[in-house]
Amino acid sequence: MMIGGVDLVTTVKNKRKLERQEKSLLRNKEIFDPNKPCCSRSLPDDDDLTIESTSSSNSIASTLACDRTGVSDRAAAIIASSVLKDVGIISTKDPSGVIDRSKLRRERTKVRSSLQDADRNKIIRGIYFDGRKDKSLVSIKKEGKFYRKRVTEDHYVILSEPGSDYFGHVTCELGTAKGIQSTIIRHLKMKSVDLNKIAVVSCDGTVVNTGSKGGVVRLMEEELKKPLQWFICQLHSNELPLRHLLLHLDGKTTGPKCFSGPIGSELQKCETMPIVEFTVIPSTLPEIPRNDLSTDQKYLYDVMNAISTGVFTSDLANIEPGPLSHSRWLTTANRILRLYATKTDPLENLMILATYVMKVYGPMWFTIKCNPSCINGAKHLWQTISLTRYLSADLKIVIDKVLIRNGYFGHPENILIAMLGDDREIIRELACQQILKARAENDQGLRTFKVPPLNFDAEDYTDLIKWQDCKITEPPLTYNLSDEFLKEIVKCGLRTCQSIKDFPCHTQAVERCIKLVTEASCAVCGENKRDDFIRARLLSRQQMPNFDTKKTI
Repeated sequence: MMIGGVDLVTTVKNKRKLERQEKSLLRNKEIFDPNKPCCSRSLPDDDDLTIESTSSSNSIASTLACDRTGVSDRAAAIIASSVLKDVGIISTKDPSGVIDRSKLRRERTKVRSSLQDADRNKIIRGIYFDGRKDKSLVSIKKEGKFYRKRVTEDHYVILSEPGSDYFGHVTCELGTAKGIQSTIIRHLKMKSVDLNKIAVVSCDGTVVNTGSKGGVVRLMEEELKKPLQWFICQLHSNELPLRHLLLHLDGKTTGPKCFSGPIGSELQKCETMPIVEFTVIPSTLPEIPRNDLSTDQKYLYDVMNAISTGVFTSDLANIEPGPLSHSRWLTTANRILRLYATKTDPLENLMILATYVMKVYGPMWFTIKCNPSCINGAKHLWQTISLTRYLSADLKIVIDKVLIRNGYFGHPENILIAMLGDDREIIRELACQQILKARAENDQGLRTFKVPPLNFDAEDYTDLIKWQDCKITEPPLTYNLSDEFLKEIVKCGLRTCQSIKDFPCHTQAVERCIKLVTEASCAVCGENKRDDFIRARLLSRQQMPNFDTKKTI
């Protein structure tokens, strides 16, 4: 029998491993030396503590918190081990409880991966999506090595409604309607989603999404071979009239953050101008909990109150109104009002814009925010039309064109949904009759979704269209409701049917997840790792929504 030679490579590896372990023990003993000064409160004698090693403990909450706050593995390990020392859990005799960054990295990877299949085989009734271009980290292999690089990718976020549950995000190679539609459908199939259960789709009103022949939603209907309920975002639709009014009065844009006219030029520096005595513009705002508003929305609410009362506090004057951007018209509205408060004798066009924000844009934003159900969609559209009737004839032409192009909730199918949820039984009865008639006369095949001409003199949302001139089709949301159940809704109202009223009329929840995708794109490489990162953050928020005081835990 022959004894083989010594494996030098393995020997060197084992030797280095032992050296690292010895150094680690020495570092831990030095860090947690009880003779060193410590600023923490007095604790029991560490030597008497016997604890379970952290190598076998459950640290899901801490790893989720790290992803939520964006803390690195190294920083999180330092913080966690320091806390363990302060509370007396780590013993100087047994430093095995120290959390190092490698352990934390492994735990974070394990927790993220466990969340990956959460939505497989999930029943989805509504798809809400939106997208944006992000600078994303990618790993590129060159000459046998991997290098990190930032590239621009087109990401689309998908939410499941009702419930505003994050379902996933996809990277579109092509920004065309066909490219977006095929990428989303492929992702749904990969997750084993039953496509036959989908009844609602929602997105913003850009042409690539809403084209009646080749838009994303239309292509989805053709793929699924059935019509879908179109709930196009009303917060997005609310911004478009303000945008066109500003362009009409002040000239075209000259860049991503610039306007060509005098008002647009001053909007960029309005926060540096002093507040003066200005003319009050009356406005009516709904009551809304401030905790439900973002920072920019709180500013709009406060500045509208200031303009309507004439009391503009120094505290409000010192707050930033938000960045000027052609993709964020809420902050543009903030700046219009902030600029107005610096003018004793404002230009006529600035007065027109500020008045529009106070009378139409702002009130409708908060009304939609307070009443997000799809059963209010047609009412919001009618209210917007009613509020704009104060404008001069030439300005109404500008606004009305935008409302016609984006009046998706003026389609008979969406008006019928609103009528089913009306407080008046006679209106619910009319809706039921129209639905049953359409059910008897038409099949549930594909139809072309086009909004009929709107009646701008309507005294009620039910009169937004001329019913006798329209081909009435049944709303896809009511396909699964029996005739008897529809008649029950007439008697009791839509409170008996949560499956309809819980769909929102806007996509703001999608925009919140878009922000998460952008943050994930800067933190990790690859679509799967981004998805894991996002799910970990969302789960942490779900488990601990607030952490201001002990009562909120």
